[in-house]
Amino acid sequence: MSLEDFFSGPGAPEFLHIFSTCLQSIGTPGFNARFLELIEQVIKADQCMVFSYKTPRPQCYLTYNERHAKGVQNMVQTYLREGFKQDPSRAAIEQVRETGQLVIATMDQVDGDEPFAAAGIGDRLTVIARRDEDVIAMNFFRFKENGRFFVSENQLRLDFWNAIAQTVLLHFSDRNGSKLQSPLNSLSAREKEICEGMLRGLTADAIAWELDVAPSTVMTYRKRAYEKLGINSKSALFMLCNTGS
Repeated sequence: MSLEDFFSGPGAPEFLHIFSTCLQSIGTPGFNARFLELIEQVIKADQCMVFSYKTPRPQCYLTYNERHAKGVQNMVQTYLREGFKQDPSRAAIEQVRETGQLVIATMDQVDGDEPFAAAGIGDRLTVIARRDEDVIAMNFFRFKENGRFFVSENQLRLDFWNAIAQTVLLHFSDRNGSKLQSPLNSLSAREKEICEGMLRGLTADAIAWELDVAPSTVMTYRKRAYEKLGINSKSALFMLCNTGS
C-alpha cells in the first residue's frame, strides 16, 4: 500500500488511530511497540533500526527484527562494532547535522549499499532528521523475497516522514531519561527482564532463581530476545546497550 491509501483511501481511519496511539505513548516504555505497529502497518519493514549520532560511536535507540532471517540476524552488532564507519549514509547524516533538513533515501539512491544487498536485503529506506543536538537515522529494511518499498509522491512522503522522525526524536529526547533510550524496550517484559539480568552480570541460573523460572526458560527467552534485537552474544548485548561488560 502507498501513503496515499492511508491519508485519502480506506486505510485512513485505522492509520489515524495507530498514529494517535503512537503519539500518546511518547515518554512511556510502550512507545517502541506503538512505533513498530505504525511502521508495520504503513511500510511493512522486515527489520527496523534507529540510531543516534550525538557521539562519534552511534547509540542504538531501537532495533527489531520482525522476520528473523538468518542472513541478517547480526546486522546491528556488525554496524555498532565497525560497520558505522563505512555507512554510506554518513555524508547525509553530517548534512542533516549542519542544515537540519530531513533526508530520505532508498538503497538505489545511496552508493555503497552493496553489503546490505549481499546479506539478503532487497531494499533499505533511511530517514535522517535532527532535533536540537540529536541526529537520528531510522533504517528500515526489506528482505529480497518481500520486494521493494513503495515510493509515494514527494511532498506527502516528506511531510509523513518528517512527522514520524520528530515523533521519534521527541520520545528519545534526553529530557525523557536514558531508560527510554534502551533498545530493550522493544522486547516482551520477560525478555527484557532476562536481558537486564545479564547486564547486571547474573548467570542463567541466577536469573532463573531470581525470576522463579527454569534455567531452560531463561535460555528460551534469551534466544528470542537476541533474534529480535539482531545480536547473537552477551558481549553484543552489552555493546548494544552501551554498557561496559
